[in-house]
Parts: sequence; C-alpha cells; structure tokens
Amino acid sequence: MLTTLKQLWQQAVESKPRKAPHDLALAVAGLMVEVMRMDGHLHEAERATIIGALQARFDLDAEEVEQLIARASSKVELALDMHQFTSVVVKGFSTEERVAILAELWAVAQADGHVDPYEEQLIRRAAELLGLHHTQFIEAKIQAGI
Repeated sequence: MLTTLKQLWQQAVESKPRKAPHDLALAVAGLMVEVMRMDGHLHEAERATIIGALQARFDLDAEEVEQLIARASSKVELALDMHQFTSVVVKGFSTEERVAILAELWAVAQADGHVDPYEEQLIRRAAELLGLHHTQFIEAKIQAGI
C-alpha cells in the first residue's frame, strides 16, 4: 500500500503543469511594456531597452523579441492588474533574479532620460507584488544607475 501511495504521489508531482520559459518571458515582457506605457509616451529608447533586456535574459533573437513584445502588449491591454505577470515571475525566479528584473524595469523607465512619477509608482507596486523589500527596491534602483 505504501508503494502505491508513493507511485500516486510521484505521478501527481510529475503531472503538475509547470510554467514554460515562454510564460516567464511573457510575464517579464508584460511588466516592461507596462512601464513603457505608463507615462503615456512610447519612446523608442524605452522599446530598445526592453529589446536588449529580453534578448539578454531569455537568449532570444530579434524576431522572437518582437513577437514577444507584441504578445505582451496585447496581454497588457487586457490585464486588469499586474498580478497575472508578477505571480508568474515570483514562481519562476529567485529573489536575486527578481531584483535584477526590477532593475531592468528601472532601466526601461529611465531610457527616455526621465523617470516619470507614474513609472516610479508602478515599479514600486511591482516590487511589492514581486515580494521584494524596500531595501531591494532601492538596490534595484541603484543597479539601474538611478
């Protein structure tokens, strides 16, 4: 009987749906697109920063990144809040990686030469939803050179 229970447990563990890497990439891209759109202006410098960050983080080529940004933009349009993105990031990345992602969000916000107060507010909220402390929020800001 114990063996049967172990087998059932193992099957249940193996059958759990896991987040695919593209789900993680879509979630991170969604957060970045949301930051880019927050100030009401879609600056090319912000878009270029997003492209570079996604290529580096997920080892994607230019076409894959463009498709990812398009999908993320569609998701952001339909999203009621950031939780659908941040919850995937929390489950898929370590604390250190989440701090690095937050630094990438800061980099997107400052790419146009100015961090809008709405962008800062969004990043602060993202930090909370990512389960990061205020010190990690500041650490990410420093990493981004702000």
